[in-house]
Parts: sequence; C-alpha cells; structure tokens
Amino acid sequence: YDLWLVKTDSNGNKQWDRTFGGTDDDLARSVQQTADGGYILAGYTFSYGAGGYDFWLVKTDSNGNKQWDRTFGGTDQETAYSVQQTADGGYIIAGYTTSYGAGGRDGWLVKTDSNGNELWNQTFGDTSGDMAHSIQQTADGGYILAGYTSSYGDMHGDFWLVKTDSNGNELWSRTFGGTDQDSAYSVQQTTDGGYILAGYTESCGAGPCDEDFWLMKTDSNGNEL
Repeated sequence: YDLWLVKTDSNGNKQWDRTFGGTDDDLARSVQQTADGGYILAGYTFSYGAGGYDFWLVKTDSNGNKQWDRTFGGTDQETAYSVQQTADGGYIIAGYTTSYGAGGRDGWLVKTDSNGNELWNQTFGDTSGDMAHSIQQTADGGYILAGYTSSYGDMHGDFWLVKTDSNGNELWSRTFGGTDQDSAYSVQQTTDGGYILAGYTESCGAGPCDEDFWLMKTDSNGNEL
C-alpha cells in the first residue's frame, strides 16, 4: 500500500494524483487543506519510522508535491486516524499507540509545530483497547477527541468522548453505548458549544443487532442530549 492523494475539480474530475510511500505498507486515513493552500495527510507507515506501524504526517504544496514528512511512534504499533491544522499553524494528530500508555491500545494525541516537529504527546486509556478516531480543536483552544473504549463502559467497546485543555491534559471523558460494540468515528463542536458524534452501534436494547448509524448530540460538558 502507498498513500494516495487525489485532487478533483468541482465536478469530481481528477486533476492530479500523487503517491507517497516506500517498499512496505503505508496508508493515509485523513487529509485537510492547510492555510497556505497545500495539504496535510496523516495515517501510518511501515516503510519508515521506529518499527512496526508509526504515525505518518505528510505535508504537500498546493500541487501535491511533498514538502516534508514526519514519523511518530515506538517499536510497536501506532496508527493515525485524524489530523487537523491548529490555530497556531501547527497540527494535532489522533489515533492509537501500543508502544506507550497503560497497555494494549491507547488513544494517542500528538501536537506539532508548523514544520511537523513534535511539541507534546498524550495517551488516554487503560489496559484494554482504546482508540481515538477523530480530533478537533475547540473554541477554548483545547481539543475534543472521539473514538471507542473497552477499558471504560462496556467491555465490548463504547463511544468515547474526551475533552482536553490546550496541552492535551484530560479535563473529562464520557462513554455511551450498550452491551455490544459501539464506536464513534467523527466528532465536531457545534455552535451551541456542545458536540455532535457519528459512528455505529451494534447495541439494540438488551441484545445485539446489526450495525446501524448512530448520531449523538451532547452539551458542552459531554452530557447526552
């Protein structure tokens, strides 16, 4: 696998595409246009880094030409699922790590400057499987992340919502779900200061069901509305 970046016109016709990667598996899971008109991609690389899969951050110009790339991680497995440019021109990356944290998979945030140099990182979770799928900077300069946890709530996995300050320190967390697996893949702060989460649920009442879309709205403290 290689990272693949495709640019289209307003009608979906391809204008150009670019690939990035080495001789092993490399994959992009998130992309955003940056303030300078270029693009930032995040995912994982097995071709570069410290070993296993590592977070991979790739910055391009407006034509998709690579300007720089950075890897983050240890000798085990890390995968980035979400990247956003922050108000200071840097980047916030969310995913999971098995190299650091409490054990198993833990949610992992990495904050960089505008050149992709790490400023800080934070892990979230306990000894079971925990993962951040989506990250957004909030109006107060902190961050909101969403994903799933099996360390808290139900052992099969629940929606997981975590609010941090501007340095990635946890302020509060909330879980939502039933007796089967529920996982959030996207979060956004809403105009009322609350949050909207989207993902899937396999929990229907007291028993299992097929996977269904699940949309959840909370207030600014993460309480379900």
